[in-house]
Amino acid sequence: MAQATFYTLDTIGDEAKERFVAQLIHSKVSQRQRVLVLAESQEQAEQYDEILWQLPSDHFVPHNLIGEGPSQGTPAIIAWGEIPQNISHRHVVINLSGKPLQPPFRIQQIIELVPVHKEQREKARDNYRHYRQQQCNLANVVAVLEPDTETEGNHG
Repeated sequence: MAQATFYTLDTIGDEAKERFVAQLIHSKVSQRQRVLVLAESQEQAEQYDEILWQLPSDHFVPHNLIGEGPSQGTPAIIAWGEIPQNISHRHVVINLSGKPLQPPFRIQQIIELVPVHKEQREKARDNYRHYRQQQCNLANVVAVLEPDTETEGNHG
């Protein structure tokens, strides 16, 4: 059964979302988990690709956009649209698409964000209800930023 974890952005604000997601990706990859970041658009996917390239060298995350990089993939892959069927097994999906993932779930953990903005928060609540109906294990966590991972390096 999949675990759906909802991170509320109340304490860090919506403007820190990108930094928080980068920290989440780094944390999961550091734990030897394979991550799929599901963006809402190609533009957003490319934005996160650039954010990950800008992390300090001690927080570098091997990653690529879907369809690029080695055939076996990298620890973190950034995609948009539907979850690709031909993607290698991923432990975690960080869902930024705004739409809930559809069963069957082939992943261990789904991560969703709960923005401060009222309209986006309502979408997150809809996703929560969806995962509850799918009998996922649900958790709510307050998002917290690590103080030392400012984006300052360049790896490309």
